[in-house]
Amino acid sequence: MPKQRQAFANKRIPLYYQLENLLREKIVSGEFEPGDRLPTEHELIQQYGVSRITVRQALQALADEGLIERKQGRGTVVAARKTRRRKFSGIIHLTGSLDELIEMGMETPVKVLEMNKVVADIHEAELLRIKPGTTVYRLKRLRIYEGKPFGLIINYLPEEIGSALTMAELSSGAILHTVETKLGYRLEKAIQEIRAELADPYVAQVLEVRVGTALLSIERTVYTDEDKPVEYVHSLYRSDLYGYSVQLVREKKEDS
Repeated sequence: MPKQRQAFANKRIPLYYQLENLLREKIVSGEFEPGDRLPTEHELIQQYGVSRITVRQALQALADEGLIERKQGRGTVVAARKTRRRKFSGIIHLTGSLDELIEMGMETPVKVLEMNKVVADIHEAELLRIKPGTTVYRLKRLRIYEGKPFGLIINYLPEEIGSALTMAELSSGAILHTVETKLGYRLEKAIQEIRAELADPYVAQVLEVRVGTALLSIERTVYTDEDKPVEYVHSLYRSDLYGYSVQLVREKKEDS
């Protein structure tokens, strides 16, 4: 077997799982685009210094997730991106405060990792109600609490909003506040989905946690009072530094 490369962050995490996450990051980041051919099993073995069974386990997991597919005569290719919205009928709907969300953005410092313009995939386009392939502003930022990174925030802004903000305003933690005060939008609501997600090597590095650490994953879209989406954001939070507290009460029954 070829000598194992230094791509794996933690030897205690199964190699197939780490390889799966490395390939997933390349797909999600756009390094591998829909229709692109992935390296062959032999090429992956040589590149990462792992066994054939490790490669096959990683590829099978990505195939089960719908990220890759095998094409006759072409090998393994990246699948066309589909919406990641889940059709789960057992969701409990909870009500929270948009004002508290905006206030957190103003009070917690951020560190900008990336700031660029990208084309929206199907999922991002659906949530922002634009056509796939439309240019959007994408920001990757770290939220800091008491000197520690506690959240990786990936913001997607429609071009009309991103282009109207300065570099300093885009770099701040108070984007929503600026959208209201500078651009005159009245923010009315936000819809978000919360689930668990495991840290891949990239996320583990920036959040200073181990690969495979359970994180709180939040996908949120913010709307104006005219039901216009102004921001889609995917956040990954360290569960040891961030959480949700929800108060549940009984519904009042009408007197018979």
